[in-house]
Amino acid sequence: MADINRITKLTDEKYVNLYQADGVNSKGYESHYLLASRTDNIKDLKMSTHVDRPDAVAVYALCEGKMVLVRQYRYPIDGWIYELPAGLVEKGEDFHDTAIREMKEETGLDLEVIRVDNMIEKACYTSVGMTDEATATVYGYATGEVTDQYEELCEEIEVVLADKEECRRILREEKVAVICQYQMMHFISDKEPFAFLEEFKLKD
Repeated sequence: MADINRITKLTDEKYVNLYQADGVNSKGYESHYLLASRTDNIKDLKMSTHVDRPDAVAVYALCEGKMVLVRQYRYPIDGWIYELPAGLVEKGEDFHDTAIREMKEETGLDLEVIRVDNMIEKACYTSVGMTDEATATVYGYATGEVTDQYEELCEEIEVVLADKEECRRILREEKVAVICQYQMMHFISDKEPFAFLEEFKLKD
């Protein structure tokens, strides 16, 4: 544990900001720790609230027996990477609604959410060494026609409906986001769609 003595906001941007936390850990080591956050103020940082609120969602969805993936250009790697459809949760928005909205915006498809126990879809951390961003995973079935007509101008996205063999190829040969990697492993190994979710589904 650390005693955090001071938090300083270093940037003032819309989608992500940089903060510095000055503190001393249990070994007496003085740290000046830099972290990125989706919040625009100190009081809403996870180190301030200690609440695992989802900043974003990632959607594991199947469409006609295939996995819905997006191949997206990302500036930090100056290249393309396979991801799950995903996006930021707006203030006051239920993250299930975020998943439905983002699926439509990124792929043109309509999402029917599978409701599961919170332990499976709660907000979790992927890069906690550098950011307090937490992502909730939502599961469901997608229907409709793929289109880019709802896509934002700032996004470069190719929608991919991948069968199991294509998922194997992607995992072997392509760059893949870690959340996407784990769900692709489920998709490949499950004998029935979403078999690993059966014991966690909520009863109607």
